[in-house]
Amino acid sequence: MNSRCVSRYRFFFLILATASLITDISFADVTPSSTIEFSSLIINLGFIALGSLFVYVLVLTITFLFNAYKEAQEHKTHAHTEEVESSALNPQLNRRSFLSLLGLAWVAFTAATLGALSGVVRFLFPNVTFEPPLKFAAGAPNTYSLGVDERYKEAHRVWVVRNTEGFYALSTICTHLGCTPNWLQAEQKFKCPCHGSGYYITGVNFEGPAPRPLPRFNIVLTDDGLIQIDESIQYQQELGQWGLPGSFLDYKG
Repeated sequence: MNSRCVSRYRFFFLILATASLITDISFADVTPSSTIEFSSLIINLGFIALGSLFVYVLVLTITFLFNAYKEAQEHKTHAHTEEVESSALNPQLNRRSFLSLLGLAWVAFTAATLGALSGVVRFLFPNVTFEPPLKFAAGAPNTYSLGVDERYKEAHRVWVVRNTEGFYALSTICTHLGCTPNWLQAEQKFKCPCHGSGYYITGVNFEGPAPRPLPRFNIVLTDDGLIQIDESIQYQQELGQWGLPGSFLDYKG
């Protein structure tokens, strides 16, 4: 292995080490609104770096052993005893350079391992540490128009619906397999893109495999005149809970 090859290996190692460190830093900056998909991406990147470094160490070790064996055979053939005792390596890759590269590779290997483990740690903590709060202020009633408001669809997975009588908060999670339906304004219905389940604007299912209506969340008006939604309290239509206090906010202002 000549010096150019060694340089290329060093460059390859530096890229992988940098990638693993970036992975660690990126995970350290994860905000509470980050999703599980982002965490999975971090874990995958960490394991890719770890696997690549393992292959790098394996190739380096095989190259070292091959060159050592080849050089030893050449020395035996020419009976150069002194040279055999002084070095069994190619002059371009002596023992010191090999150990140096191997040591650096193990440092990067450790960094990649830590990067992967930092992603796994995300799943060791309760979701409340990473997910948005279940109770949140949803603004003043006069900021809503009649119909479906999607401002909290991404952050809280909630639709706020206003009709002529008041407000209710619907879950955006399909009751079939958990996909996120879309609100189709022209057709005045929620339609799940995964398996075709359909819901009326009230949240009642009427087509597709959805087994029950979308649940509603607790919705009240606070003392300072703001709408407050609490996702920890759900109301299910099939259990007759849509008539309970908190399932609907009367508001005709």
